[in-house]
Amino acid sequence: MSAVLKSKLTPADYLAIERKAEFRSEFFKGEMFAMAGASHEHCLAKDNLAREAGNALKGRNCRVITSDLRVKVDATGLFSYPDIVIYCDKPSFEDNVLDTLLNPRVVVEVLSDSTRNMIAGPNFNISAR
Repeated sequence: MSAVLKSKLTPADYLAIERKAEFRSEFFKGEMFAMAGASHEHCLAKDNLAREAGNALKGRNCRVITSDLRVKVDATGLFSYPDIVIYCDKPSFEDNVLDTLLNPRVVVEVLSDSTRNMIAGPNFNISAR
């Protein structure tokens, strides 16, 4: 039996495809991964946290952006759409299209119970107070 090798995309290939696509995908190690939709509870958690972060940063030189801006993590090569991103000072972008942020200070991902359990185990718990 012969194995079929899957060709890897370059970051430039990914960006060219992603910028024309009707749906969003993330990119890691040469592969694109379609993003799933979010639940009502997920959106509430993300939006409430983003609002509180924005209020806390009022008057400072930092901005809060939610999940519509792509972020590139140079250390890993990951291109992703985090739920919340905070950047400070002037934003830095991948290229002149200005749709891929390079200098986030804080990246927040709201996890579902099933994703949290898969990543951290069922006993991991963070509660808002």
